[in-house]
Amino acid sequence: MMTKSVPSTAVMPLFGWPEQREVDALQARRDELAKRIAKLPRFSHKRIELEVRLRALTQQQLVLSNRISDV
Repeated sequence: MMTKSVPSTAVMPLFGWPEQREVDALQARRDELAKRIAKLPRFSHKRIELEVRLRALTQQQLVLSNRISDV
């Protein structure tokens, strides 16, 4: 018989809120960059530069998220 598994809730560490605030700030910057990128022509130099910055922000955000979840 199959049983439904209850998804585990991620509990935020007591002192993890500064890192979470930084993750949220990075997400806001990523959202803003994505909007700017969407307005530019596909192969424009500026769009490519912004996409590189977006990837760097994404990497920073993932590193911070992993650091929070490892605690």
